[in-house]
Amino acid sequence: KLQQQTKIIEPKAMRFCYSRLNSLLKTLMVTDLDEYMPIQLVANFCTLIATYTQGFRVLLEPHDDRTPHVPDPKLQLACVDASLAMKPVFERFRNVVITSGTLSPLDFYTKILNFTPKLSESLSMKLSRKCILPMIVTKGSDQVPISSKFEMRNDANCIKNYGQLLIEMCACVPDGIVCFFTSYEYMEQVVSEWGRKESGILAQIQKHKLIFIETKDVVETSTALEAFKKACNCGRGAVFFS
Repeated sequence: KLQQQTKIIEPKAMRFCYSRLNSLLKTLMVTDLDEYMPIQLVANFCTLIATYTQGFRVLLEPHDDRTPHVPDPKLQLACVDASLAMKPVFERFRNVVITSGTLSPLDFYTKILNFTPKLSESLSMKLSRKCILPMIVTKGSDQVPISSKFEMRNDANCIKNYGQLLIEMCACVPDGIVCFFTSYEYMEQVVSEWGRKESGILAQIQKHKLIFIETKDVVETSTALEAFKKACNCGRGAVFFS
């Protein structure tokens, strides 16, 4: 029965949804536009879908991961082609320098970004002393598994164990520690949880080191980095959340 009601609409027909809806509202002399905000959002989304067809995909999330039993569908229009974002940069500037400490192999990324580099160089890094010790921690002190996998990000025990691990590291590692998160959103979620009075993780970390947090604001982050360096150099020690 549901299949009989489903209709396929050509993208061209949706390209002018938003402008036509606005034109209709003006023709009808509608003054209370807030009342029609939901339908305006739908029309705007339809226009975006019809306009951006190449390199974009519509993603559907049926519910929030934190409340899987509560239906709360979300539609997102995501760009899955990085070359679309880089194209205006290459067209505007004559010379573009791309650097990174993690891009490997290099030829793979040139294909993704759809350009041919004039010069491609990979530089090795040498340290004056052995100061890198890679470690993989799979369980917390209570033997509960910890992981940064997407399906475990909202697990309260996992977040608590990561915090406890950081406390133990701060107690024995001198000077500075950089704590990396998979995204700004996840960092805000975890730091908020650690900051709760019941958790007390941030308070315990501050007994050993100062805490600085990276933000999307370049000036704020630069100031935080300078303060982080000073705290490390003076012997106080600090943790930088990034």
